[in-house]
Amino acid sequence: MAEEDVEEIFAEHLSKNTVFKNRDALSPHYVPENLPYREEQVQELSKTVAPILSGRKPENVFIYGKTGTGKTVVTKYVLRKLREFAERKGIPVRTVYINCRIHNTRSRVFIKIGTELMPGENFQGLSTAYIYERILSVIRERDLRLIIVLDEIDKLKGISETVYALNRANDELERGSISLIGISNVLTLKDSLDPRTKSTLCQHEMIFPPYNAEGLRRILEDRAKEGFREGAISPGAIALTAAYAARQSGDARYALQLLLRAGDVADEESASVVTEEHVEKAKERVEEDIILEMIEALPEQEQILLLAVAKLTLTRKGQTTFGSDDVVLTSGEVYEAYARLAKELGREPVSDRWFREYISELSMYGLLNVVQAGKGFRGNTRIIRLLFSPGKIVSVLEKTLMA
Repeated sequence: MAEEDVEEIFAEHLSKNTVFKNRDALSPHYVPENLPYREEQVQELSKTVAPILSGRKPENVFIYGKTGTGKTVVTKYVLRKLREFAERKGIPVRTVYINCRIHNTRSRVFIKIGTELMPGENFQGLSTAYIYERILSVIRERDLRLIIVLDEIDKLKGISETVYALNRANDELERGSISLIGISNVLTLKDSLDPRTKSTLCQHEMIFPPYNAEGLRRILEDRAKEGFREGAISPGAIALTAAYAARQSGDARYALQLLLRAGDVADEESASVVTEEHVEKAKERVEEDIILEMIEALPEQEQILLLAVAKLTLTRKGQTTFGSDDVVLTSGEVYEAYARLAKELGREPVSDRWFREYISELSMYGLLNVVQAGKGFRGNTRIIRLLFSPGKIVSVLEKTLMA
């Protein structure tokens, strides 16, 4: 392709009309000034962290709730307001946000904290003990009141050791303090902590309920004002998006993704207004995005099991004239493929009982179709069929499991 052709593509992109005013305002990661239907949670979290302003260590906070209930956005909003207030008053408050899906080991968590507090230093290759001591020395020197957010904390390997180390660090600090905010979709998370860690936490727990249709509509109306040009989205499109999200357990993240994709569809069609038809067209794209995100968030053993099913399906698909929808597998051959893959990845395969449990969970998530086998099959044999693209599963999980 000639250089002129490439520049023409860029020029065409700049001159293209769009329904968006600020596309980022429709991102689930955007932190708006207004958080409708979460005023109570904003107030509760603000009161919990406020003691840090007077030099006291606030309680550690564990925030629970399903995906899309506003846990992360409320936390970021409150901590942003806390930093702004502290800066005006000259109080040395710092916050560090850590996504534990990315920084999923104690070493990575400490490197992230060290890099945030000391941006000029390179901590790669240094021991965790050294990084820990450097963090404590900076907190002492600056008399820092540090709040560390561990988002998706359930994805953290060695969670008890990491939480214990950060919490007990306060015993070594004559000046400054460390407080933790853990965010998780797993309501039983604290049950996975060892007794020693539980006993030192002094935690405050918050549970975020799902949004109802009215709450979702308010959120979408507010974001639409920021994200779309005036008059570029119909009230019907917002109402339909809210209705679909309400069926998805009140998931605001799903609602925002759907509205964003509907705007993309409108732009692709050179439409000046986002309509209900654009929402309908965007729904399929978003549901695929949600499924892929869910797959990435599965526990590791369930990911290995799903990857084994996907690989086995692809192998069988190549042996039939039909598509992957027509490939059926028995639970026995799936377990063999799973156990083999687990060992290849250096993991210990789970027992047959847990294997059956994981199969049932993947069925509940809508990723597998599982039925009891009839005559001609042994004992508790089940017939398993994959309900999502095996190629996409392999692409996502090979990167995740081999990272």
